Amino acid sequence: MEDFIMTVVLARIDQRLIHGLIVNQWAQSLKVKRFMVIDDELSTNESIKASMRMSKPAGTGMSIIDTQKAITNFNAGKYDDQRVFVLVKEPETLIKLIDGGVKIPKIDLGIIFNENGRKPVSKFVALDDKERQDLQTIQEKGIPLIIQYVPTDNEEEFKA
Repeated sequence: MEDFIMTVVLARIDQRLIHGLIVNQWAQSLKVKRFMVIDDELSTNESIKASMRMSKPAGTGMSIIDTQKAITNFNAGKYDDQRVFVLVKEPETLIKLIDGGVKIPKIDLGIIFNENGRKPVSKFVALDDKERQDLQTIQEKGIPLIIQYVPTDNEEEFKA
């Protein structure tokens, strides 16, 4: 399969989804052509979607869609000629994507707030038991997990 195009360049779990670090540092570092926010709740909120779209850099696309639509679009080859940066709030969404056939080369744990009973695992990442279990499931599928706040930080391998 030498013609295979790696569409997703990175998936990031980040509760803030789109913010300054993402559009200013990550977009350049990864040479992103499309930001893809995959969130079943947000995908139905037009005002939040409109404000997120305003933050995207010129020359890039932005999709804010639900999990099923993302799976359908990826499997239909809709983004084959793009470098897509996937952004989700929780690991469970990534499991659904992977199980749905979306190829994800690596997952970055960006910002997961230390709230709602989560326990810190790094400066910017805290996990509850379900999130930790979901990350373990992802790791068992052979997908590397890293913690990297900004692209200039060293990648820190995460063991679920």
